[in-house]
Amino acid sequence: MISTVSIIAKADELGASLAGIASIASLKASPSYDVCGKPPYYEGYGSIEWPKDAKSVLVLALSHEASKPELDWWSHMPGATLGNRQLMNLASNMAQWINQELDINAHLVVYHIEAGGIFLKDSAALAGLGVIGKNNLLITPELGPRVRLRALFLDADLEPTGPTAFNPCEGCDMPCRRACPQEAFRDGSYNLPFCNEQMAKNEVNSVVVENWVNDSPGRVIKYCRACELACPVAR
Repeated sequence: MISTVSIIAKADELGASLAGIASIASLKASPSYDVCGKPPYYEGYGSIEWPKDAKSVLVLALSHEASKPELDWWSHMPGATLGNRQLMNLASNMAQWINQELDINAHLVVYHIEAGGIFLKDSAALAGLGVIGKNNLLITPELGPRVRLRALFLDADLEPTGPTAFNPCEGCDMPCRRACPQEAFRDGSYNLPFCNEQMAKNEVNSVVVENWVNDSPGRVIKYCRACELACPVAR
């Protein structure tokens, strides 16, 4: 019988900071999919199309420490960020190993929802990597919210690794919400349009970084991470 433990161990061996498995059935029943099933969810998003044979989802997380901000800088290169490129390579290597060694069809999940992706934070929470906190970010016990995610669809029913009872926001005075430059939590919950305003400002203020790709300068966008970096978990 195929072991969830062996898959998680291989992900760790290949460089994942965290990894977990959730069932497709549980993901379909998650709050985000309940909301997005009532169109229009947002511009560019259509209907949900699940892979026919997908039964489980493997979620991979990569640490994005505050000391390595360059992992998150966005630029016009394949993968957009250095961190995402690492995650794409990790996911590809995992898919190859799962296909060849376990005889399970593993499919890379695209990042963007409108292109056929999944809600990665929901998936990670269901896989037990952490919980979605009051800052609207996935908060993990080991790394706080300072992680980035990718996923694989698997055509096998595997033992889920979550969810978890971790509850880091209980009793917290929410410095994450106070840190937001656009006060995106002003109404008591996360407001995407306010967050988008800050992202638009970041895009206008892109900068040129020397020795960016192949020892050549490149223009990057340093998107806001204020709420993420203000979170005290695992600091």
